[in-house]
Order: sequence, then structure tokens, then C-alpha cells
Amino acid sequence: MKIDFFDPEMCCSTGVCGTSPDPELIRVGEMVEKLKTDGHTVARHMLSRDSAAFTSNKDVYETMLKQGLTVLPIVTVDGEIRSMGRYPQMDELFAARES
Repeated sequence: MKIDFFDPEMCCSTGVCGTSPDPELIRVGEMVEKLKTDGHTVARHMLSRDSAAFTSNKDVYETMLKQGLTVLPIVTVDGEIRSMGRYPQMDELFAARES
């Protein structure tokens, strides 16, 4: 399974830094590492650092044009959008795979 995270702008590639990191970003970071350990291809993209990733996925790009940056994060599974405006739970990603 190939999973791409199109993240909103953050202070660093994971958003987990500083003296009081966002617990949701910690959860997402752990989920990303678990997915990689389980053999999935996972990539995180930030607009300012990897804009080509945003424009190369037509659905992501058009969604951003229509809804603006507030739609981020967008998460795709095998190129298809599976969640917008929030990070999914692990079971949601696997449920997406089975559908």
C-alpha cells in the first residue's frame, strides 16, 4: 500500500518539535513509522518543500484549488484521497485498502 500525507505547513517535516508538540502530530508520526515497519511505502509532503507532489496528484491539486489550504492534511492511499482536513486513524487506512 502506498500512502501519501499532504501536510499543512509545519515547523519541520513531522511537526513534532519544540517544548509542547501537538499530540495529534505525535500520533501521526508513530503511525507513519508503524506503516513503514509493516512494509508500506509512506511519504509526507509539505507544500513549501515538495510542491511537485501536490501538483502531480490531480485529485489533491484540484481539491486544494476548490477548497483552499484549509483542506490539508489530505491523505491518499494508492493515489486516491481517503481523508481530508484531518489525519486518519490506522484502522481507517486499512479499511480503505479493503474497500
